[in-house]
Amino acid sequence: MNAPRSPLVLLASLLLGGCAGGGAPSTFWRDDQGRIVVAGPMLGPHDSLTTLAPALCEAIRQRPGATAGNKREGQEYCGLIYQRNHEPAFFASHPASISSPRLLPGGRKSCSLPSVVSDPEAQDIRIHADYHSHPSITTFSNEDLQAARQRYYFRVMFNPICEVYLYDFQERTVYELKDGAFKPSRRITDDRRGE
Repeated sequence: MNAPRSPLVLLASLLLGGCAGGGAPSTFWRDDQGRIVVAGPMLGPHDSLTTLAPALCEAIRQRPGATAGNKREGQEYCGLIYQRNHEPAFFASHPASISSPRLLPGGRKSCSLPSVVSDPEAQDIRIHADYHSHPSITTFSNEDLQAARQRYYFRVMFNPICEVYLYDFQERTVYELKDGAFKPSRRITDDRRGE
């Protein structure tokens, strides 16, 4: 369980996340160690990633800039998929929209990945995967597949038309969600992984 946030951290979270909804608390912030924390759950419980991922895409695509492509107003969102209290159900955190300061070629967007979920109903949290959206109709970028950027076993990505992809880091395989199942679409070489 996460420790209560100090007044300074609460103020920083309002500045980072905005105060939409008339002063509603932020759904993401940086803690006193500088880690990005996301509130949870936004969605769940779901019995599998195949049911959670499409619902997650539909929820994220309603956010500002989520379908704007690589234009200035385009925005990538990222969050965490987790299980709590040693139960098999999956939950998705709220997304963060903190972008990397590094500019990507072609105006592409990025998102700084959260590392902590704050869920008041959870005594124990096991992060299963990270997720992120692309504001353009694309698949995983080369950066998404780099070994140095992998923190969790799986990575889920979706685009504005809700094509959903899963990257199994250990199996070095990208899967696409089709007809209610993740089906292999390509293998990732050591060169693509940066190894």
